[in-house]
This record gives sequence, structure tokens and C-alpha cells, in this order.
Amino acid sequence: MSVYSGKAVTLQRPASEIYAKVSDLGQYKSLVEAIPEEHREKLAGVEFRGDCVKMDAPGVGELVFKIIERVPGKKVVLNAEGCPIPLKLILDISATAETTTTITPRVDIQIPAMLKPFIGNKIQQAADQFGQIFTSLFA
Repeated sequence: MSVYSGKAVTLQRPASEIYAKVSDLGQYKSLVEAIPEEHREKLAGVEFRGDCVKMDAPGVGELVFKIIERVPGKKVVLNAEGCPIPLKLILDISATAETTTTITPRVDIQIPAMLKPFIGNKIQQAADQFGQIFTSLFA
């Protein structure tokens, strides 16, 4: 497996609050519905259902990320179902102070060595974008 770590993001929230938000994907459905229509278009093809999030991935088709592991206050692991190659998204949560938390997203993916030069930078960009998503969610 290759591991691509996204940029660590520091949030001004306690680790318990961050964990509660990222370990329960079902609560995002109402948040998406509350987003103004012009911004909701950017989320076309994204659907939250309980312990999973479904999205349309260009060139791959429908991907479903399902939570497969939870370590309270520390980590949430999502596995990509329907993906042609094994893929996991890991969110490492670290309390840096009582009200400050750092999230580091990681993408674990099993790709053939010959494809790494072609898609490795795209996977790194995706890992970095996950960090930006969390910044906007908790801002």
C-alpha cells in the first residue's frame, strides 16, 4: 500500500467535538440540504447515508466510503467500496490543547508501482483537499 498524507489542519475545537462530527456521517445530510443551491451544485453526486458517503468519481464511477473503524477521539477509518483498487481514507485526530485539535487525513491505496508516477500526485492532491474540507466544515 502507498500512503499519502494530507496537510495537517489545526482547528479551534476540542478533539471530542471533531471526533463526534467525523465519526457520524449521517448528520451531514441535513447540512448539505441547508447549503444555498448555487453552492450545493458543487456537491452533485455526493450523498450521506448513516455510516457512509456516496460520491461520483470521474473515471471510476460511484464510490462509497464506509466507516470501518472508530477510535474515540483519535481516528476514523473509511473504506472505499466499489473501487477497483483497495483504498482507505484515514482521519487522524490529535488534541493539541484543550480546545485545539489537529486532523491529518491519509489516503492508503494499493496501486501498481508503474502507475504511481501517473496518478500519485492526484492522490496527494486529494489527500490535501480533505484537510481543506475539514477546515471549511469547522470554521
